[in-house]
Amino acid sequence: MSKDYSVESIIGIRGYSTPQFSGTGGTIKKQNEDFIVREIPPSGKPIFNGSEIGENLGGLYIHCVLWKTGLDTFSAIKRLSNDLKIPEADFGFAGLKDAAAETFQRISIWNINESRINALNVPKIKLFHPIRQKFAIKTGDLLGNSFEIKIRDIQEIWDNQDWNEFKNHLRSDGVLNFYGPQRFGSKRPLLHLIGKFLLKEEYSKAIERYLGETSPLEYKDITKLREDYSKTSSYRNIRLKFPKLFDIERILLLGLEKKLSPKDLILRLPKSFLRLSVSAYQSYIFNKTLSYLLETDYPLNGDLAIPLPGYESKRKETNEVIWNEMIALLEEDEINLQNFKNNKLNLRSKGILRNALIYPNEFNYSQLDIEKRSVKVDFSLSKGSYATIVIREITKTEC
Repeated sequence: MSKDYSVESIIGIRGYSTPQFSGTGGTIKKQNEDFIVREIPPSGKPIFNGSEIGENLGGLYIHCVLWKTGLDTFSAIKRLSNDLKIPEADFGFAGLKDAAAETFQRISIWNINESRINALNVPKIKLFHPIRQKFAIKTGDLLGNSFEIKIRDIQEIWDNQDWNEFKNHLRSDGVLNFYGPQRFGSKRPLLHLIGKFLLKEEYSKAIERYLGETSPLEYKDITKLREDYSKTSSYRNIRLKFPKLFDIERILLLGLEKKLSPKDLILRLPKSFLRLSVSAYQSYIFNKTLSYLLETDYPLNGDLAIPLPGYESKRKETNEVIWNEMIALLEEDEINLQNFKNNKLNLRSKGILRNALIYPNEFNYSQLDIEKRSVKVDFSLSKGSYATIVIREITKTEC
């Protein structure tokens, strides 16, 4: 990756909330099992064996645990849909889990027999502990996530006093509640740009940017396809070379082959992708606003909340400094609050408030191997917050 390529600057993250702690350095996610995520369902217990998701109460929905490694949630659901031969819409889940991790989460499946769950054989995926319930799982039906993370190749060893002081800081002062890179596309952080173009109804720009934007984090053969797309109009040849997991690219290229209008082509994309893109843009504005507050020494505390802009956002929800900065950032992109309601794709977003700080729970650490310079940290976060944001405060490297 180019030294000049900064994911954090692209997604609006600037600065640290713990400058008094020198960074350990180091890397995470060298292996998927270095980053374990366990969803915390409404029971309040992180998922281990499946008993945490509830009891069999009968009903037309199967609830079970989805274990996966090396796949994001959308990709895992797509594979399950293909293997079980049922629509993706029949699946429900509470939150998105990253690909570069080993994750455990609760999902629901409409009207399927347990025997098909038990007989499933899909690489990198397992379903276990099926029970019957009367409702589907929806986005947000969780309390948070529990994390077990290994940091390898650390450069500065913290002693017990350093770790305890950091732990006390988390408990008393928290850390900045930035949205992490996963929100924007870990390999190619551009979903917020797509969201901006959708809100402005600039559909051609959204298509061109999504297909043609390259990233040093992607595989070279994928970068080559994007470069070829920018140089030619032979869309079919390029489409057939994209792996099937690149479904958005394949849909867009097929639409270009058929010479669909930009709007009609965008309407062919999954609604979940369009919503995620608009949400990523809101997250970008949040990150930029929070960075501004940090850089201007604005007093940050546990009661402070920052708007994610939407058509119902109101000045009275926050103070003048925060409101003015958010509006200025939107105006810079030529967007106003009503764009979140009146766009022709019917992607409506009312806007919500998000806490400026997060307070990780049950933070613990253990030195795994001093000679190999590795350490393991465990903690939990409420839903919507990112473990990589906590880790960057330890390592002082990009998340």
